[in-house]
Amino acid sequence: MSTNSPFDLTAEMCWPTLFFHGRWPDHAQGAPGLLEFLYQERAAQAARIGSGVAVRAKSADGLYESGFDLFARPHPALAKLLGFISRSLAAAVRHVEGGRVRPEDLELAVVESWFHITNRGGFHDAHLHPNCSWCGIYYVQVGDSGPSETGGAPNGGTRFYSPLTLGYRDAGNTYLFDELDAPIQDGMLILFPSYLRHSALPYQGEQDRVVIAFNARVLRKGIPSSRLL
Repeated sequence: MSTNSPFDLTAEMCWPTLFFHGRWPDHAQGAPGLLEFLYQERAAQAARIGSGVAVRAKSADGLYESGFDLFARPHPALAKLLGFISRSLAAAVRHVEGGRVRPEDLELAVVESWFHITNRGGFHDAHLHPNCSWCGIYYVQVGDSGPSETGGAPNGGTRFYSPLTLGYRDAGNTYLFDELDAPIQDGMLILFPSYLRHSALPYQGEQDRVVIAFNARVLRKGIPSSRLL
């Protein structure tokens, strides 16, 4: 996209990072069953971090993480949620591809899916997700998550960091260092490219913070994945 400036310069927007969010219309009907199922799964798992992945990046207390096969488990609300995620991600990919692909020509392959239950200051340090092109977070229950009344970091928010920071900072590139705090709402789905570094900020509340997360590859139907590389 080109825009004119008052200094006889033409500006070109190169490789923007696009971030999507939208609310599941059936959240009110699906959330109670989802919460009951997720707490049952938690009770059945002895390990605090079921995935065993990046344990040192996660708080030693206050954070529970399941294994990475959540969407493989049979549950009607999970299946409906996955359908919403698939449709949303296909629409997002069509947008970023400038309409060159149709949603019905795309196939979503969830390679990892899991859930977090967080409280008592639990957090997940800044990280990114390899082995996929798109990632997502779904807020099943935000609890007391929200903006700080004193101007600090949000309680239990999901924070994203610019992928363009290279260490040096002056008045000419301050805009590169801004962070983005994702919208916080029950039923909200956040979709973002896998290269985007993010963190789950510390959470404390009367209710637990419960989120579902996933990593996905997006393929064109009928085309082997090796031809997309």
